[in-house]
Amino acid sequence: MARPTDVAHSPSDNTLTITWSDGVASTYPVPYLRSWCPCAGCQGHSTRIAYLGSPATTTIAGLWEVGAYALGVKFGDGHDDGIYTWSWLRRIAFESPPVGPKRGAFENGVYAPPIEPAAS
Repeated sequence: MARPTDVAHSPSDNTLTITWSDGVASTYPVPYLRSWCPCAGCQGHSTRIAYLGSPATTTIAGLWEVGAYALGVKFGDGHDDGIYTWSWLRRIAFESPPVGPKRGAFENGVYAPPIEPAAS
């Protein structure tokens, strides 16, 4: 597994960029990160983790390393319960398969795209 070599928060762009040991740089819009919060309060206690959506105005108020395996994030709304493991951050990165932003859910580690409403 690739490990982070740099973590940079850009308040002006409202992004978090992680540079990985394999040379890939992943840039996450802050609302996207908040939408993928893995905590039990956001996700419940199941093997399914879903994209919940977050306001475009969502910001980061603080960052800290959790052990040697994760990043703690305090969002501007005060929420700070999610532990974003390095593997989770890599899995939701835009350049990870499937390429692009993930808006569906991960169930038992497998990505399921969102179900599009049927056209009427």
